[in-house]
Order: sequence, then structure tokens, then C-alpha cells
Amino acid sequence: MIESRLMIVMGERAWTLAALHLACVMARRDQTAVALLRMVAVGHPALLGTDPGLRNFTSKDAHELDDMAATAEDYGVFLDVQLFQYANYWSGVLDAAEQLAATAVIVHVPPSPIPYWQQARRGWLRRRLARQQQLLITLDDMTPSLTWTPSATLLEETAVKLRHHHI
Repeated sequence: MIESRLMIVMGERAWTLAALHLACVMARRDQTAVALLRMVAVGHPALLGTDPGLRNFTSKDAHELDDMAATAEDYGVFLDVQLFQYANYWSGVLDAAEQLAATAVIVHVPPSPIPYWQQARRGWLRRRLARQQQLLITLDDMTPSLTWTPSATLLEETAVKLRHHHI
């Protein structure tokens, strides 16, 4: 029985791979489902949910999704790959988390040249997800690399957070 569902929002490749490795290890240990979300920008809100709204999804993006799915397969984990169109990125992340019934959302909140903006964005996202009874995981302390391997401490801390926020 699957108790938790992790939703990884794709970002920069190395960061996404590091998040995927963490999620796959957790999936094997704790019967956690893993969804990988590729956000696709639309030029106009009227294009949401349409084929023309996928114009910004490239063959390079499709290849990257295939690579991520192969990584999860190496762990013996099924990866639910989803495309999600958005007009507003952060609202789109919230909507996707709700639609996919995620227990936790792993997303990169990029640094900002405006002081404290990254912390404000992270706090806003954390509060909004909490209203949906979902946990935000940003992996801010992690320095991603293609050779990254999850530490037992990080895995245990994340697993405890998931158990406490289980819906």
C-alpha cells in the first residue's frame, strides 16, 4: 500500500537528478509513489489544456524525461511523468500538487537578486501547500551533482516529515 506521493517539479538538470535519486531511494524504502512534473509555459491562458499550449515542450524536454524515467527504472521505481501547462508558474505548482494528490512537493526555489525574495517565495509556497495538507521540500542544503548520492540523515529527516504530514 502506497502511503505517500512525492511530486518533483523539474528544474535544472543536476538538481532534478539529485531530487529524483532521493525520491527513488525513499520510494523503495517507504512505499512512496513518485511523480515527476514538467512544467510547460503557455503563451496565453486560453491555451491551457490544449495541444498548442504544448508548443514550448521540445524534443530535448522529452529526451530528458526519458532519461529521468530510466533513472527511476534503475531503482525499480515506477515514475509517473506528468506535463503540466501553466500561465503562472508558482500557482501552477500549487494546482498540480492538488491535482496529483501529492503528499510532498520537491521544488527548487531559485535565488533572487532581490534580498529576501527567495525566502519570501519559499514561505509563501510552504504556507499555500500547508493549506492543502502538503509538505514543501526544497533541498536547499543540497549541492546537486550528477554523482550525488542521498545521505541516510537526509533520507530519514525527509521520511519523518512525510509521516507527520501524511494525509
